[in-house]
Amino acid sequence: MMTELFPKNKGQGRKFRPGAWLCRTVLVFLMFLSLLHPVAARELSPQEEAALFSLADLGPVDISPKKLVVEVFISPDPEMAACHRLLPGVWDRVQGFYGRLGVYLEKMEGGPQPGPLAPAARLRVEMLTHKDWLARSFKAFDVQPPFRLRFLQVCRDKCAFAHLPLSVVHVSFKRFQEMEFSAKPGDEAVNRDWLANLLIHELGHLLGLYHAHEFVNDPIPERLPDGKTPNFMSHHIASRTDLGCLDFQKSLMHSYLGRGKVYQQYAQVNFDPLNYLKLIKRHNGYREPGAAAKAPGKKQGRQGAVKTYDDDDADEDD
Repeated sequence: MMTELFPKNKGQGRKFRPGAWLCRTVLVFLMFLSLLHPVAARELSPQEEAALFSLADLGPVDISPKKLVVEVFISPDPEMAACHRLLPGVWDRVQGFYGRLGVYLEKMEGGPQPGPLAPAARLRVEMLTHKDWLARSFKAFDVQPPFRLRFLQVCRDKCAFAHLPLSVVHVSFKRFQEMEFSAKPGDEAVNRDWLANLLIHELGHLLGLYHAHEFVNDPIPERLPDGKTPNFMSHHIASRTDLGCLDFQKSLMHSYLGRGKVYQQYAQVNFDPLNYLKLIKRHNGYREPGAAAKAPGKKQGRQGAVKTYDDDDADEDD
């Protein structure tokens, strides 16, 4: 009721001033918009840039538990029936993995259109038909019609893209199902776990992490120190074993979610992962593997074709 919201002035009580209330409301709204659309970063001096993008010292990292809203949208297309059936079990595994790292994912049912997404605040996962996945990938990468055939060639064996600037993961469930799912009776649990691993990996990109095979001399190997457990940011995620995470990756993730140094690094490059990689390579002395060394980061699909799953590889055939 209006009288409850704006009580009448009594005695020396403060009078309600509509103008002041409206100003405060607008200010709060503008502050919210600033989270969704960060102000362009100022240009740094070479010394400032080197200090910011050094990963040798992340500074104070708040590793307290953090909650993160994730919208999950599944296309209503009839061919997505298997996805609707599997996703509850898939999401339980995804939540369990990140919960062990102190990141609690709050799932919200997403509609056809995204809500107010923002880096490190509100993310979205879209499970799509292959046709819809291509259409949204064209839009996300701003691929104009003359270049779409080339794009189709580059991503012919890909099933998912994580778009950090958009805070969205797009998954071609149908393509993933056709290429990876086992048709053996009783293997639905295997298919569920495989899909969960894919989402765990892709969400890792939206939490500020890069591929484990990106550099040969950084602190992130493709397998954990036991030599067996696959790193969740490697391409060894088609595994029946649980995925693992290094303490260093956990620190990177919490620094990002807690608006610490890693978040500031990404904000400086407007959440462009390619520019981010270029700068951490430059200022940490990291080296990229050669073409031969990258091969183990790929895997044989069910049909025997070498393939990858997201947008980190430079699949240029020129």
